[in-house]
Amino acid sequence: MSAPQNIYDDAAFFAGYSRLPRFGEGWTGAFEHAAFMSLLPPARGLRVLDLGCGVGQLAHYLAAAGAARAVAADLSARMLAEARRHRRHPKLDFVRAAIERLAFAPASFDLAVSSLAVHYVADWPRLCRELATWIAPGGLFVYSTEHPVYLSRATEAGWLDPSPAATPAWALTRYGDEGERSEHWIVEGVRKHHRMVSTQLNGLIDAGFAIERVLEPMPTPAMLEAHPEWAIEANRPFALLVRARRLPR
Repeated sequence: MSAPQNIYDDAAFFAGYSRLPRFGEGWTGAFEHAAFMSLLPPARGLRVLDLGCGVGQLAHYLAAAGAARAVAADLSARMLAEARRHRRHPKLDFVRAAIERLAFAPASFDLAVSSLAVHYVADWPRLCRELATWIAPGGLFVYSTEHPVYLSRATEAGWLDPSPAATPAWALTRYGDEGERSEHWIVEGVRKHHRMVSTQLNGLIDAGFAIERVLEPMPTPAMLEAHPEWAIEANRPFALLVRARRLPR
């Protein structure tokens, strides 16, 4: 198994990523933001873990919303430098580590979150088992990931005919061929890991979670009024969002 890729510390990638609308304060305008927030419980008093925290928007939001303690982890020194510069909070600690290298005592957290990061993790069953240890019984894991339909293709190669006159159609191939995908996204050679919806949900179930909610956001009229360019997103799912609860042992 290849080592975790630290693509966000690549200077060219970080320069391109930091220009995306969702970067920094733009995170609340991201396509899947409202769906993700709808899955979160009230944060007050909770011990929170953020996996792949990036520049820390979600972790800071939860800390400011009353979390008792928040730990936010990311492999990228560049992302964490931004997080520490702009999103300090007395209840929030940032940790530099790959998701695969984290270790915590049993029942350390009541809520674990991850926004568009777990598709960088190769061993999904192992992560689910570790989360089932770190999260106290009754606690929640809420995550978003690139949807397997979207991730089954390289990001820029999915549309069959991208011309304005064409009816948008997404080329779904190799859906059952799970594993690493290498694609051009901002730079060449960005590695992600494709796994089917069933693989993701069954990994959580096998580790001791109950699936409470699954979302595949589609553009609403209100979203399209603000972002007409999002109309194309109705033709294939971009993100998969899941809320799962740790069952009592």
